[in-house]
Amino acid sequence: MRHWVAFLLFFLCSSVSWAKSELTTTHNPKSFSVLLVNPSIENDPFWFKVERVAQAAAQQLNIELSIIYGDGNRFAQLEELKKYLEYQAIPDYVVLIHYPGGAIQASKLLSQYPVQFITLEQTISGKEREAIGKPKQYYPNWIGEIYHDNYHAGYELAKALSEPLLQRKLPVYPILLNGHYGSESDARSDGARAYFSSQNIEIVQSVFANWSQEQAIEKTEKLIRRHPEINVIWSASDLMAIGSESAVYAAKLDHTVQIGGFDWLDDVVPLIQNGQINASVGGHFMMAAWALVSLYDHHNKRSYWQNNQELIFDLTVLNQKTMAELSWLSKDHDWSLVDFRALTLTASKQPEYPFIHHFEHWLATEKELSIH
Repeated sequence: MRHWVAFLLFFLCSSVSWAKSELTTTHNPKSFSVLLVNPSIENDPFWFKVERVAQAAAQQLNIELSIIYGDGNRFAQLEELKKYLEYQAIPDYVVLIHYPGGAIQASKLLSQYPVQFITLEQTISGKEREAIGKPKQYYPNWIGEIYHDNYHAGYELAKALSEPLLQRKLPVYPILLNGHYGSESDARSDGARAYFSSQNIEIVQSVFANWSQEQAIEKTEKLIRRHPEINVIWSASDLMAIGSESAVYAAKLDHTVQIGGFDWLDDVVPLIQNGQINASVGGHFMMAAWALVSLYDHHNKRSYWQNNQELIFDLTVLNQKTMAELSWLSKDHDWSLVDFRALTLTASKQPEYPFIHHFEHWLATEKELSIH
């Protein structure tokens, strides 16, 4: 592993230096336009961070980036997309997340325009997934999908929360706070279930809190009254984890409860530092930027997407052990310090994107580059 890390450090440092000199001394590649469909509301804590990173990548890559909002609703998102395509200049590309129940309509809409699109995350399952098929199968303008392994991430979060108790030979009594009925939340909780099963740990109860901090507070309060022995609260999002922590604090339990979620929200970092929340799984706030990096290559004829349908990247656990390496990812971080051009295949001349695997090592490298 140390040899791989050393190689990656050398490669990234070299590619950064090469890209900066090469791309500034030659002509700028052709600019193009991208519409990013934010599925949430404006200033949503997680998606605001996604936007900021994407905007930094777009500026470096000479991409004209526009953003519209889906307001957390598949009907609203489809209407906003229709409105944009009808009344605004047609972008070269669209980057969006399919809402369950809305994937077919969105795909059909995009197929009516001279635009190619990339989807983020894998949110569609069952018959709806069969109906839309795979990228290029039924919709030739669907270039590909970029997503992270939610199952593995759910497993790793459950492991990170349980290990401190198991090391002290304490029993583990976990509850699961899911987001909603859907492939993303299900994959995360399925991973958690797999971990607990591997350790012969019985899940006390699993509930849905609709990605809501308020619902997480309410449901955690009820679960504590029903099961006062619980000592692990696994949440499918940081917002729900923050809500659970509030409920645990108010309950004044006589034992420690391990709490964790997903997203690496800015507000959760100090809570991990002081031990109120124990872990968060994240890194997917970079996914829109990864889409832009891949579109840069696609538009400039060095296309990952010619031979691939998907780009899968790993997520990383943030806890007190990893805080020293990852705490630089704060809300005040200047994302222009990340050299997104160096991550393109156009610049690196590599066959694979360095952020797909070993994401934490890439982050550590970027930290060093940012300092210097």
